[in-house]
Amino acid sequence: MSEEQQIFLGLGSNMGDRYQNLKKGIHQLNDHPHIWVTDQSHVYQSPAMYQTDQDDFYNMVVEIDTNLIPIDLLTEIKKIEIKVGRIPERKKNIPRILDIDILAIGDLQIQSVSLEIPHHGIPERKFVLKPWSDIAPEFTLPDSSQTISDLLENSADISEVRMVLILDKEGMI
Repeated sequence: MSEEQQIFLGLGSNMGDRYQNLKKGIHQLNDHPHIWVTDQSHVYQSPAMYQTDQDDFYNMVVEIDTNLIPIDLLTEIKKIEIKVGRIPERKKNIPRILDIDILAIGDLQIQSVSLEIPHHGIPERKFVLKPWSDIAPEFTLPDSSQTISDLLENSADISEVRMVLILDKEGMI
């Protein structure tokens, strides 16, 4: 797969069994007839950003392949979040069972009311950059000369992001 076609999603959870929520999200993505998870990062724990009076998040990044157009991918991702237990809310930065964001789709750039690609704020989010660097450290965002590794190294985010090692019956996700 060429870099222009690489698609990355960020997954996060800070309610209930965070690990199981991420695992269910990956299973739902893989069970979708038009979405295929091709790679995944380790799981990391980090404090909530913006609204800090909530539990820490578990975060990871996955690479997918899909034949869906971006807006349809967003629609299907929102359905998956609900299947896993997320209650749709209009409020931002509140605790979430599962949050899935489209981070980047190759060198595609979209600025609309419902979809922004690449996802805004990537350079300031170590909880996205650290897991992303596990699977695609050399990926470069559109209109940027810095790789994901460079962005992580130069991020102003000073929050602690720690790898989480969890073994279950099936092994790590």
